[in-house]
Formats: sequence, structure tokens, C-alpha cells
Amino acid sequence: MPTGETHSGSNPLANPVIIASARKIREFEGVHLRTTDRVPQKKGTGLEWQEYSFNKLTGQGITETQQNENFQQISGQLLTLEPDMSQIVIKMTDRTKRRMAQVALMQMGGLAGNAMARKQDEDYLALFSGFSTTSSPGTGNPVSFGHIAAAVTNSTSNVTEPSQGDEVFAVLHGRQIKDIQDEVLAGVGTYTIPEGLTAETFRKGFKGTVAGANLFEDGLINVDSTPDANGAVHTRKAVVSVTALELRSAGFRDELFGGGADVDVLTNEYGFVERTSAGTQVWAYRIFSDATAPTS
Repeated sequence: MPTGETHSGSNPLANPVIIASARKIREFEGVHLRTTDRVPQKKGTGLEWQEYSFNKLTGQGITETQQNENFQQISGQLLTLEPDMSQIVIKMTDRTKRRMAQVALMQMGGLAGNAMARKQDEDYLALFSGFSTTSSPGTGNPVSFGHIAAAVTNSTSNVTEPSQGDEVFAVLHGRQIKDIQDEVLAGVGTYTIPEGLTAETFRKGFKGTVAGANLFEDGLINVDSTPDANGAVHTRKAVVSVTALELRSAGFRDELFGGGADVDVLTNEYGFVERTSAGTQVWAYRIFSDATAPTS
């Protein structure tokens, strides 16, 4: 006959295993919806989205007695992009749904949509490596106000084609933004900090605008092994986001698999392209800089 006290370890096989809570891994939403020139590709317009830009003409002075036969040819360039399709497919058996804890099942709904949104933003970020390097700090060097300001000026006052008051965005990794924050706070502990930008940055961190560029943090920017990160400063018109198919969901039943299963499919079709001026890069600038994990 067993003797002694009864505690939670006395009957381990009788203890149920219950999932009390569940969550999705957090991730950045991405910024391309707020920073690009979004245009649709209409049905019946072929495989490629196309935009034609006309070159500038030049006026000239004449005299009253002059016969002007300096004919100027109207010409231009074609910008083309063939959007690519993306898709995610999930098959889940009925038995899985019957056995899984409801708190876990409820958290699975947004996973596929998050994956599609993440891929789209990563495709946008992939353009950055091909942007102009005129204002780029370079590997191992921290980004500063001067780099952002130079990129903004090179866009708004571009001698080939100015951006004409278009919105300008600085899309950076959080570690790059930390370098700008350190620049703002460089005087803390050295001299008295009056109320204003420095005091506000000290309390809440740096956010807002830099040299007229709206600052966005995008944690989906890859940090390489150096470690460096590829941010960018560009105008809205500099990056065209072409949508040929908005995110579409579909589903069907597969009764022959695993005693019955639901198949859910998400599909979209889109593409990103840099808009240039007669083949010259004018409004998009790479910010390739140090992205060492901060320690202080």
C-alpha cells in the first residue's frame, strides 16, 4: 500500500497539458505603402506596365529678320516593368483543427497575410542597393545629418530634373537612426541642454524629419555580417510601385488528404522600379552605413 503525501508529481500522467496563451512573432509592417508612387496596371494592357517620359525642349532667342529653322525633335524614353506574382499556400487537416487549442488556432489567421506583406516590403528594399551612391557614408561609417541633407538636396535641386516639391523619405534601419540620434545628443553632459529638439530626442528618441526628409524605421532592412545596412533617401516619385493584382484569397477542400483538409491560398502580383530621368538616376540615393548593434 502506497504511503506518504500526495503532490503534483505523484500522478504526472494525469496532469493535462493545456496551452494557456498563444501569440504571433512580431515583425515590422514595412513602409512601401507610405513611401512609393503607387499605380495600378489595368487589365488588358499586356504583360508590362509602361510609362513614357518626354525630354525637355530648349527655347532660343531670335531677331526680327531671322528665319528660324532650328527644328527641335520631340523625343523621350520608355520605362517598363513586368510585375511578378507571389503566393502562399497552407493546407491544414480537419483533425489538426479539432485537436489544436482554440487560443492557438485563433492566432494563425494573420500569419499568411503577414508573410505576403513582408515579402513585398523586402522586394521594395532590394531596390536600395542599386540607388545612386553620391551621398552614401560607405561601409563601417555611421550615417549623419550631412548624408541625409546631401541626398535631399541632390533630389530637390537635381540639375538633370528637380523633384519639384515631391515628398522625400529617409528609410533606415533602427541602428542607422541611432547614429543620427547620437549626433543630436552629442552635447549631453558637455553643455546645458535647452528645451527643443535635443531635449525632446533625449526623452523620446529621434523621430520625425531630417533635413526635410520624413524618417521611417524599417527593421526588415538586412544587416550584413560586417555589420552594415542599406537604407535610402528617395522621393515618392523615385520608386514606382505597380500593382497588377491586389492580394486575393481563395480556398478549396481536399477530402482525399488526411481525412479532409482545407487549402487556403493568397496570391498577388506587383513590382517596384526606380524612376529615372532619361536614364539618369536623380531622386533615389543609397545610404549604406554602419549598423553595429548599439551598446550605449
